[in-house]
Amino acid sequence: MTAEILGRLGFDAASKQERPYIAEDFVFDPARFPSARALRVAHEEVMLEETPLALVRELHLEPSERRHAAIRLSLVLCWNGFRDAMSLLARFPSRFQRAFPATAAVNAAERYGTGDFGLAWSWSGEGEPEVLAFVLNNVLVTLEGHDAGSIVRALAQELAQALRTLRTGGPYAEAPSGRLAQAGRRAGDPPRLRPGATLDLGVLGEEGMNLFFLASSGAVNRSPDRTDTWYYRAGADKGRQRIELFRAGKGILPVMERLAVEID
Repeated sequence: MTAEILGRLGFDAASKQERPYIAEDFVFDPARFPSARALRVAHEEVMLEETPLALVRELHLEPSERRHAAIRLSLVLCWNGFRDAMSLLARFPSRFQRAFPATAAVNAAERYGTGDFGLAWSWSGEGEPEVLAFVLNNVLVTLEGHDAGSIVRALAQELAQALRTLRTGGPYAEAPSGRLAQAGRRAGDPPRLRPGATLDLGVLGEEGMNLFFLASSGAVNRSPDRTDTWYYRAGADKGRQRIELFRAGKGILPVMERLAVEID
């Protein structure tokens, strides 16, 4: 049923667009948005999804007074562009165990002016949206509210307006030099390892920074002796392998570094 609803709302045509990438970071601060000034961040998680490749920052917001109300906000930057963000939006309704009324679903971009395409509904089919998701360039924003429909709509509109002010550009590239590259140069160009051997990577980020690693073979682990240092353990696959590091601060746009290693 979700595919039919999305089709009715113009998803297929919208997903064929070519959209730019945001070229500067976006940090969510409730105090910046009129609709969120009475909210506080009760809990926050940052994750890196591999398929499609995306940085996800999920925030649980609570009003300072009406404690029974709550909002879950997700800010998702898709590393490979707009179409990945649209594919994640299409998956979004499947996270709920109950179906929403087909007649209640609207295109949030058209109805509320949020982004390039969106989906919104209320569970009763009436009143303010309790769930709203939209894509703007390569960013997916989702909001789910409990007893907070008017906040969901207003905050979505304010977030869309803020995201529109960001500089945009083309596809992302790896950082030309960084701590990961420095670790590689110290060990050789490229470093050569046997399966199961380790490569000391050293300190790769500052306190409070989120670090995520992808390796074509093997794994990156935190040092058991010092929690601020890392090492790579080579896997069984021989030949040229790659290690990718994504470093994210308080926002949604990570810096990516890449290191090639040779497994003999």
